[in-house]
Amino acid sequence: MSAAFVDLATLREAAPEWADLCARAEPNPFAEPAFLLPLLGYERPRRLAFALVRGDDGRLIGFAALILPRIGLARVWMSPYAALPAVAFDRAAAPQALAALCALLAPSRLAGLVWRQVETTGPYGAAARSLNPLCAGSTRRAALRLAGPAAFDAGLNPKRRAKWARQARKLATLGRLDEAAGAEAVAAFFEVERKGWKGARRTALADDPARLAFAQSALQNFARAGRLDALALRLDGAAIAAGLVLIAGDRAFYWKTAYDEAYAETSPGVQLTLAHSRRLAAAPGLALVDSCAGEDHPMIGRVWGDLLAFEDVALGLRPEGGRALSIWLALARAKAAAREGLKRNVLALRGRR
Repeated sequence: MSAAFVDLATLREAAPEWADLCARAEPNPFAEPAFLLPLLGYERPRRLAFALVRGDDGRLIGFAALILPRIGLARVWMSPYAALPAVAFDRAAAPQALAALCALLAPSRLAGLVWRQVETTGPYGAAARSLNPLCAGSTRRAALRLAGPAAFDAGLNPKRRAKWARQARKLATLGRLDEAAGAEAVAAFFEVERKGWKGARRTALADDPARLAFAQSALQNFARAGRLDALALRLDGAAIAAGLVLIAGDRAFYWKTAYDEAYAETSPGVQLTLAHSRRLAAAPGLALVDSCAGEDHPMIGRVWGDLLAFEDVALGLRPEGGRALSIWLALARAKAAAREGLKRNVLALRGRR
């Protein structure tokens, strides 16, 4: 077994076997070349390195994009545009591939490797536990386990379902409601997102030509493979909500959603999510939808009752390095806490003004 760093050109050349690896890994569209290669054309943080791990037979069994500082903690890279970090290990060889990756980093001055968002019940969680990690944090987010449209509706809170039905009837009085899918829905998403608060902050995907090019390229890659499910809700032909779902293996990922805030009192975002949930529940071969949302999200958590649990794990690179890893991890926690405190203070000042 061998692990090595490669440059971006070599990584591009390895895209076919990298895609094959992702099909054998935990479902994660954000680690696939279909998503990452377009993203790297737009966003490439400093000190980003790419590692490939091969088995004794030469087959690719691991890929990771890493942030490598000179000292301290390496990190598996997780883009702000991704809901999972950029890492893929063959499920049948995940412990060995992860150990080889850590061995690749061991000669450096780094104290450890931090791997965020490791699903605790999956093969990656088992692989991480085999190396006796330290816990660097934990989180949960909403998910939807699929068992057909009828089961989805039966699982909704009755009071909320009645409220959403009233809002849907009110929305229907404003004009002709219909749905659009495919390329029309993708275009609708860019339009609706730009109208909202992200557009006001100039952070919508369509607000920057390079960012838009990344998103369009990635979405086209998934659409060509039949792994994009885009849906828009329209009122008199104008989009009022839209969502983009990426599919990997037996999972769907609710990557992006947006709604027109002018219709907020009728909850078009919820109406779209209900429609999209029923659509995905009827799709063959899907078992779960990951919300890709933050913990305790105020909308999706009321619609979907299931949860996915994740841990941020810190892995030592050398048997004698446990103390150094603990110290660097404590420093990282203190820095994150200070950053979060500053963020709260800034938001409080903005609120008072």
